Amino acid sequence: MNTKEKIFNISIDLFSKKGYDSVSLREIADGVGIKKSSIYSHYSSKEAILMDILEYFEEQFEYNQLFDITDNMLSNDNEILLKDPEKFYHMGSEAIKEMLSEERNLKIWKLIFIQMYYNENIRTFFQNEILVKPLIFWNGFFSILKENGIIKKDSNPKMLAKEYYSFPIYLLIEIFAKYDDIPQSCLDNFFYETEEHAKFLLESVKVK
Repeated sequence: MNTKEKIFNISIDLFSKKGYDSVSLREIADGVGIKKSSIYSHYSSKEAILMDILEYFEEQFEYNQLFDITDNMLSNDNEILLKDPEKFYHMGSEAIKEMLSEERNLKIWKLIFIQMYYNENIRTFFQNEILVKPLIFWNGFFSILKENGIIKKDSNPKMLAKEYYSFPIYLLIEIFAKYDDIPQSCLDNFFYETEEHAKFLLESVKVK
């Protein structure tokens, strides 16, 4: 890794363990093994490091990108979505599993959950990228199923999207509240439970 990458990674590690406000640039520099003044060759401030971390995570968590990876786009002519919506969810789930397999991404998740109450930039990021955009996506998912008669006519896509998405968010909060270092078995169980919940919810609203 070059020096900027080391600053980036050490910052993620420290921010996720101690909180953004509790970490100084000197502490980051010490972790990298450089002088504090050397950080300014790469980042103008601690906030600039945070914004770089959030920009990186936005790219990792972009829903359209995640589903592009699986050739499983949200559209009215997607045969997988119309014939097997559970498989559609599973394919997206596998893409997210790959993203979470990187320890760095798990640390950023933890940083966001810990700091969203204290940092305006993180709170805005959480609102837009973690809540709003995925809910728009899943609202579209259920809207397509409703338009094509796959789920009941009286189904509320917006409400279903919230129900669909809130469960995995709850599980993540529970995991990060319990563990500093998340065991792989816990992550495996997370994906098992989220998929079982998805199947249960779809089954409850499908046209029989």
